[in-house]
Amino acid sequence: MKHVTRFLESRPLDPTIDEIRTALNHYQETQIYNPDQHIAPQAYHHDYRAAAVLIPIYHCPHTDQLQVLLTQRALHMRNHPGQIAFPGGKHDPEDASIQYTALRETMEEVGLTPDCFDLLGQLGEYCSISGFCIQPVVAEVIRLSELSLSVDEVDSVHWVPLQHLLDPRNFRYVEREIGALKRGFFEIHFEGLRIWGVTAGIIFGLYQAIENHSR
Repeated sequence: MKHVTRFLESRPLDPTIDEIRTALNHYQETQIYNPDQHIAPQAYHHDYRAAAVLIPIYHCPHTDQLQVLLTQRALHMRNHPGQIAFPGGKHDPEDASIQYTALRETMEEVGLTPDCFDLLGQLGEYCSISGFCIQPVVAEVIRLSELSLSVDEVDSVHWVPLQHLLDPRNFRYVEREIGALKRGFFEIHFEGLRIWGVTAGIIFGLYQAIENHSR
């Protein structure tokens, strides 16, 4: 698991919006490394469906730091109930692009319209055990309006400092026996939140994209 070991020993990052934009402009899109996919490959034999999430980054004037919007999924949802996630969902055939999917889902889930965002770029796909290949789209929040949560999908929202999420010292790598399979995933803790699985894996991918450009 050299990818995991190297990452956990890496330096923390504290990029500006311009540095994130530049890194993504130079990013060569490759699938985000998922340790679980290498430990339990038999669990990833799917006809994958396309999906997208938005990584909304906001420069908070009160704290003078970049913060990331995360949601807690409703407990009654079929996939990943109660988990901490980025706003997003499956790509519909009528969606004009994968970026449109991310923006549409964000508007439906938390009420932020597309004109609230300036797109910074996107990462490679992250393939999940639930059968989705998820395209993370990164955006700056340029206008923060009042949030309006979809009670069918979202229980709550949380702003987490980007600096905390891009510090490998705040990550933990977990291996666990689930049924007959050994599983492996990242998790991050912040003020009572447990950010793990797909969401932590996508944050790992964001770290890699920024760090690779800043070497």
